[in-house]
Amino acid sequence: MNATNTTSVRGDTEARRRGILDAAAAILDVGGYAALTIRSVAKEAGMSPGLIYQYFVDKRDIFAALLFESQQELTAFIAELPRDQGISALIAAIVPETTKQWARVGHVASVWRTTEDASNSDGQAVQDLRHSTEAQFAELRTALEDAAGAEGLSLREGPSLIPFVWAGLMGLADTIVNNWAQDLDPTEYIMYSADGLARAITH
Repeated sequence: MNATNTTSVRGDTEARRRGILDAAAAILDVGGYAALTIRSVAKEAGMSPGLIYQYFVDKRDIFAALLFESQQELTAFIAELPRDQGISALIAAIVPETTKQWARVGHVASVWRTTEDASNSDGQAVQDLRHSTEAQFAELRTALEDAAGAEGLSLREGPSLIPFVWAGLMGLADTIVNNWAQDLDPTEYIMYSADGLARAITH
C-alpha cells in the first residue's frame, strides 16, 4: 500500500470514528444515555452495527470516548488560562468551558457510571478516560496553585480539595444549563460562586 492509499485509509477511519461519536452525541441530546445503543448509533450514523464494533467495544466505550474528548479539551483550556488575576478570576474563567462539557456529556456521566459499572469495561476509551481524568485534575490543581500564589495565598491541603472544586464547577454548570437561577444575573452568579469556592480552598 503506497503512502497515498495509507493516508486515505487513515482518513476514512478517522471520519467513520468521528461520525460514530457525532451520532452518539446527537442521540444523547435527545434521549439521554438510555437511548444510546449500538443499533441506534448505527442508524443515526448510517452504518451497520458490525462496523460500529470495529471501532468501539460497546456503548460504554462510545460514551467514554465522548467524555474523553471533552476532558482533553477542558484540560487544554485550563492550561492556557492566565493565573495572574488570582484564584477567583481563574475559577470564573473555567466556568464557560465546564458548562460546555456538562451540556454535552457531563450531565449523563453519572448515569453512565451508575448503570454500566464503567470501571469494569475493557474498552480502550474507558482506559484512556481514567488517565484523562487524572491529567485534568492535575492541570486544575496546578492552575489553582499558581493563581493562589499570585495572591500570596496557599491551597488548603487534603485529597478532597480538587473533587470539592470539581463538584462546585459541575454544580454551577448544571444551574446555568438548566437555568435554575433565572432571576439572577449569570455573570454575577458566576463571580459570587467563584469567590466562594476561592475562599473555601485557600488560606
